[in-house]
Amino acid sequence: MVTVEDDRLVEAVLKGKVEAFGGIVRKYEKTVFNLMYRATGSREEAADLTQEAFLKAYDRLHTFHAGRKFYPWLYTLSINVARDYLRKRQRQPITSFRDPETIAETAFADTHAIAEADRSAELQSLFEILRSLPLDDREALLLRFREGLKMKEIAEQLGLSVSGAKMRVQRGLHKLQKAWEDIDHA
Repeated sequence: MVTVEDDRLVEAVLKGKVEAFGGIVRKYEKTVFNLMYRATGSREEAADLTQEAFLKAYDRLHTFHAGRKFYPWLYTLSINVARDYLRKRQRQPITSFRDPETIAETAFADTHAIAEADRSAELQSLFEILRSLPLDDREALLLRFREGLKMKEIAEQLGLSVSGAKMRVQRGLHKLQKAWEDIDHA
């Protein structure tokens, strides 16, 4: 996702060409929206938080260091918007899983386990478990298994060391597995 185009757009905005920010929004709006949707489970809240994230990005664009990768900067800013929102709500969001297939496509696009899973109760249970994980663990898992990122890339996205990224993915997998086993034994 990192290109010379990002640097060009950022530079144009900083020089007063406000319309260049539209190029940044068009390039990253779906990715930021998906992040917010995974955090909230609500399309309406995700849309509002996406807008808030881009407003903050615009306001803080002067803090971006040219020559660095733009997407990790935007991702960090966006995840902080989501965290702040969830803290204000002071509880984990509860999501209705009326359409588990749509949620599956959003969360784990090409995962073989999902393709083989029963499309009703098992999918619903899986996504309820995933939604119950802390945002940091959930994001690490989604970056690894949905986005297919390598540990180094996950570390960059989350602002961690590579070993920290590995630990977060492993911790998330462990929590997911434990919760799945608890459901199986219930």
